[in-house]
Amino acid sequence: MSNDRDKDFSLIDFDDELIKAAVKETLGRDLSDDEIESAALDQASASQSFMEMERRQAQGLWNYPFEGEEVFVALDKEGNEVVPTDIDALKFLSASFVRREMAYFEIDKLEKPITRADLAIVVFAKIRSHFPTYEIGREKLKSLMDALTNNATAEPGLTIPVWNGRTVSDPGNPEPLRFDGGLYAVNEWKTPPYRRLVAAEPDLDIFDQFLSFIFKNESEKDVFLDWLSWCLQNEADKPSWAIFLFSERHGTGKSTLAAIVKKLFGEANSSEQQGIKPIISRFNKPILLKKLIYAEEVKVAQNSDDGNKLKTLISERQTMAESKGKDIEPIDHRCCFILTTNHKPIWLEPGDRRFYIIHVDHEGYAAGGSQYTTFVDLVKKTQETYQSQHALAGLYKALMQRKQSPIFNPYSLNINEMATDVMKEINALSPDIVEEMLEEFLVEHKLLFIPVRYVNKIVEYFAHRNPNASKYSFDRLGWKKKKFAWGGKRSAWAFYHPDANPERGMLTTSHYQEPIERHINDVLAPALAEIGFGISYEQLNRSAPKADDDVPF
Repeated sequence: MSNDRDKDFSLIDFDDELIKAAVKETLGRDLSDDEIESAALDQASASQSFMEMERRQAQGLWNYPFEGEEVFVALDKEGNEVVPTDIDALKFLSASFVRREMAYFEIDKLEKPITRADLAIVVFAKIRSHFPTYEIGREKLKSLMDALTNNATAEPGLTIPVWNGRTVSDPGNPEPLRFDGGLYAVNEWKTPPYRRLVAAEPDLDIFDQFLSFIFKNESEKDVFLDWLSWCLQNEADKPSWAIFLFSERHGTGKSTLAAIVKKLFGEANSSEQQGIKPIISRFNKPILLKKLIYAEEVKVAQNSDDGNKLKTLISERQTMAESKGKDIEPIDHRCCFILTTNHKPIWLEPGDRRFYIIHVDHEGYAAGGSQYTTFVDLVKKTQETYQSQHALAGLYKALMQRKQSPIFNPYSLNINEMATDVMKEINALSPDIVEEMLEEFLVEHKLLFIPVRYVNKIVEYFAHRNPNASKYSFDRLGWKKKKFAWGGKRSAWAFYHPDANPERGMLTTSHYQEPIERHINDVLAPALAEIGFGISYEQLNRSAPKADDDVPF
């Protein structure tokens, strides 16, 4: 062996070459590195230690430091092992539990009380898992339990605190407990794990590619990025309008986009629901304590209260909410909403400023899109990218550095400047069709005054509705309702156009004046006859018989 070879000699290289030579000698051919690795794993999987390791993994004990096994330890900047102290242990444990009415609770499992005897077992397991090098025997455990449960004069953070029974959401605050006059409320917001990767570089590239494919134009993408970045930059605040993704086709990327956004806010801080019923129904407090609420397949019936309830939650910061087994209470919530639907939301009112609707429409849709293969590859690339905590951290940093456009206002959606094409289409479709036809009928026949007893006959010509619905339709058209007397008869209820100025049995417009009964005979009667409903002639004789069929509603 030459001096150079002796100098460059590597035991690793030697072992590797030796293994490959032995394999070739045994099998008569070379094996790839993957084949060698697979064979080694097959061999190891038959061992007792490997089977024990897999069993622990299945039990969730993969990070528990069993006796005699090597463990990872924390190091300081100089590379020295960080030795946890009793104070470190107390601070960790006091932030992991609360107590109330002689019972103890893990902060993440507040519905399951723990007795003091069971608490000792849980404390031991938590300390061993979190501080594997911390020496904790029976006496040390007893001392810790006394400090945690029997030390009423301990400073906050060194004993298990008393829970006030309330859970709150304080986005952006990493502390699990919030002091409340000697008691503590539990903060359900959790710091997403990727945010601990402070060295990640800002990177929006893959996310931007994905948005550019699924959104129809740059302006819609910019509004979405402004909204998303603002929500992340101001987690303790909330916008007053929501993102609403609409596509008539399936497989357009709405769910993929929502999944990435959920990761940005943190899976623990997000709630995914089918429709809006769980969000607006009783026992919705656990949902409203999340930072992001994502609702799929949103469908709301026309004139339903569900839509109004949802709008209130989107725009308001306070509401009354209830958890199962708990009293209803006022809560502050900081939710931001992303909704999706495959049905154009024509139930929205004209000019609604609570929803920024984006039509997710492209040729990559499932079942027939001309760019289907391209889109599938992009979705796969996007999903694989953001499986990485490092990539998520880079995306988060890029969004945290984004400056919103001048017209962006998180508290008020400027629909005059920012309305999308689909928002304009919905705005044109939103008015009540029956009311539109009713208005056209009134204008076409120059009707200014209609007794109540005839109103429903007109409305029923266009659609069968509850008799009381007529007053709402006429009110939305700007008409008024009042009692009048005309033709020598007793007072009767009637709807009138404000331009008619009815008074003392006369209609007075800017162009003419005429008796009410003449308007009924010459204008209203022909209009009603046209729709197949005849009326009695309104006599000008003031001694005419009194009408007795007026219904004042």
